[in-house]
Amino acid sequence: MLHQNALKAYEQVEQEFMVESASRHRLIEILFTELIACIDRALLGIEVNNQSARSAGVSKALTIVYSLRTSLDFERGGDVANSLADLYDWARIQLLGTNKDRPEERLKAVRTTISEISEAWSSIGGTVG
Repeated sequence: MLHQNALKAYEQVEQEFMVESASRHRLIEILFTELIACIDRALLGIEVNNQSARSAGVSKALTIVYSLRTSLDFERGGDVANSLADLYDWARIQLLGTNKDRPEERLKAVRTTISEISEAWSSIGGTVG
């Protein structure tokens, strides 16, 4: 148990360091990575019939989608920012809908779309701040 607590503390410090030293572009990459991981945890929760894990994954995913949505720069981003806003709104609706019907289908759709956006974001690398 002590070993597990120490490992968790180390992971927390490592994550905080990554965030503090990251560029704006890298922060968005980190959010995409964590969003995909949250969706994967929610899908695993469905697979093993663990409602708590599913809910935790969806809840954190919603928080990240909100963070991504609020980080958009509509002045500089123009049509791209507007399209991403629409995409994040769609993702939020899909995530919220997992409590109603087709949770696995909705999660997989969001995961696929976010993965594509994440790959595109990564491909532009340091060309954005």
